[in-house]
Amino acid sequence: MTIGEALKSVRLHAGISQTEMAAGIVSESFYSKVERGVHAIDAETLIEFCRFIISSVHHFDVTGFFAQINNQSSTGPFFELTSEITFAQNRRDIKALDKIKQKIEDGGVQVPQWLKFKLELAYAWALRSNDKISPEMKKK
Repeated sequence: MTIGEALKSVRLHAGISQTEMAAGIVSESFYSKVERGVHAIDAETLIEFCRFIISSVHHFDVTGFFAQINNQSSTGPFFELTSEITFAQNRRDIKALDKIKQKIEDGGVQVPQWLKFKLELAYAWALRSNDKISPEMKKK
């Protein structure tokens, strides 16, 4: 996944416009071209975007964002689930976590172990209990 695609994914998940996402860091036109892959973005500007996103778009998973860009084959398809887990965890929304768990179990796709661990940790955080932590995770 490109940086532009990752930024667009975050922006859409947050429900904000390109103008809001550009946030005076770059022009709306330039930002639009970054999303479409027409323009590249330098590291300093990307860091400014991350600072903006962290400060104004709640429930932003920085690690997942950069992992998505860095290792698209293992994280790309699961970035949306990662974001959903983070959002539900931060709201302590057990019903949302249950729905995500159901998606993972019914998806018919091999889910990486790290994503299952992330879900277990989200349950632990939301419930303030380690009752849903697997023995394998407890060993780690």
